[in-house]
Amino acid sequence: PNRRRRQQSNIKKDPDGYKDEFMLQYRHYQALLDIFKLRPSKESKEFGDLVMFMAQVSRAYPKTMTGFAGEVCALLDTHQTVLDPVLRRTLVGALILLRNRAQVGAMEVLPLFFRLFRCQDKALRQQLFRHIVADLKAANRKTRNERLNRAVQNFMYTLLSSPPPPISSTSGTLLPWQQLHSFVVRLLLPPPSPRPALLAASAAFHRSPRVLLAVMKFFLGQDKDTGRGEEGGGHTQTQTLHFALNAMQGTRSSKKKKQAKLKRVLATVKKSARKSGSAGAGAESFAAIHLLHDPQTFAERLFGRLSRGSERFETRLTVMAVLSRVIGVHKLLVLNFYPFLQKYIAPHQRDVTAVLAALVQAAHDLVPPETLAPVMRQLVDQFVHDKARPEVMTVGLKAVRELVLRCPLVMGEELLGDLVQYKKFREKQVAAAARALISTFRDINPAMLAKKDRGKGADLTVKPREFGDLGVASRVDGAELLEKALAEGRTGSDDDDDEIDLGSSGDMSDMSDVEEEEGAGEDEEEDLVSLSGACGGGCGGESWGLWVCATCIGNVFVVRVVRVRQVRLWKGPIDVVIF
Repeated sequence: PNRRRRQQSNIKKDPDGYKDEFMLQYRHYQALLDIFKLRPSKESKEFGDLVMFMAQVSRAYPKTMTGFAGEVCALLDTHQTVLDPVLRRTLVGALILLRNRAQVGAMEVLPLFFRLFRCQDKALRQQLFRHIVADLKAANRKTRNERLNRAVQNFMYTLLSSPPPPISSTSGTLLPWQQLHSFVVRLLLPPPSPRPALLAASAAFHRSPRVLLAVMKFFLGQDKDTGRGEEGGGHTQTQTLHFALNAMQGTRSSKKKKQAKLKRVLATVKKSARKSGSAGAGAESFAAIHLLHDPQTFAERLFGRLSRGSERFETRLTVMAVLSRVIGVHKLLVLNFYPFLQKYIAPHQRDVTAVLAALVQAAHDLVPPETLAPVMRQLVDQFVHDKARPEVMTVGLKAVRELVLRCPLVMGEELLGDLVQYKKFREKQVAAAARALISTFRDINPAMLAKKDRGKGADLTVKPREFGDLGVASRVDGAELLEKALAEGRTGSDDDDDEIDLGSSGDMSDMSDVEEEEGAGEDEEEDLVSLSGACGGGCGGESWGLWVCATCIGNVFVVRVVRVRQVRLWKGPIDVVIF
């Protein structure tokens, strides 16, 4: 081996001077290859070392080594299941070396690498997975390699569309479906494209539960750090824990040294986490759920698979989370999903908080209140009662509040009155949750509260829209005010007029005291667009008093005033720009 390494170094330094020695080794390689094909299951360390030697020096003799990569690929593809594990990993390492040097294309080795995942060799699968992810990441580091990404996406789509190979009782999955999400997410580089989302959506209905779980984690964004475990990234965390345990032992001087070393390790971990987070923020800054082509069909098919209940509970829980997020984001109607969740709403249910989160995410204003009413009653009966533990009651009240925020019509006045009584409960966390519910209804529907719970200055006219009332506008709100001003000739076209652009940001209730600069000696009349409507405006062109509510502020585009002295805001910020 040492002689071969020296010969390898000499060939790299002077290819022409050592060509005869290389040709001798090359003929030796061809002879061993012919012998090895007769008995591929035989262990041959000599052949593996010679293959790696050829891979190292192949760049020095490109014409002679033209068919070398094809020979290794054919050998792996034909005898992958009977090869010695060490020799098989050596041959794969030779191909990876050629790929890293760009001597072989990605699509020439990628199909072979995926077929090699069938081998019962965990070390080989980890080696392949690390290379595939690193290769795609490197190909898109500087500029987006659209050609490679499109080819890989098409290959993955074909792979997922084909039926899975048979799985024996003694073997695991024959393809790395449990790692598919980490592989696919590397392709989701900016700008966002619907093709990876289409690929993941098609993989969600694969028969393998591992494929389903991998795709669900991809949609939830829980796969950003999964690949690090396969790449040995857990070594730093293990090392940190080791230092933390040792920092508690030893003498005072040794403890100080260990604690200082622990601080340095923790600083390194935090620094690497910041770097990895900033690097991946741009690549994964969007949700694949928004890019689904047909979310309604996707949700219905996914619920059909969920309702069959053939997967493990952890998988079903992940599917619930994805399905609820798809329903909430796209405001879909999958009405059977809510009664399905109802049977899981109980304090003793495993991971009940995740079930409640799925229920809240799936609720929106287009869901009929009568569909959510039984679920709301189940939630209150199981969680909010005097015999329940305080933490259970708190979770129940918070879930009710979040559900009401998304679908206000689901709450009845009688049920609200019962829940409000917990504002004086002996446990502070329960009382705080009840007060938060009261505060919510002060904003969305104060008329449902008792008079003592409404607070001062409650506007009883504020009510949620009726079910099905989307409030579709047929024209720009407030346009009639501009038409009225133009009809009366109040165009505000003076040269010394100033413009105030009133934006709609912030919560604004009153704005008053816009005063004209006194003593200016100007004979011009105030030129002000009249504001009227729900806010009780109507000050006209002669009055400077201006009272505008938040709704009207959103409807006003430009108000022209002659020399503004000051604008006093009573509540909330407002964007005021003077031109």
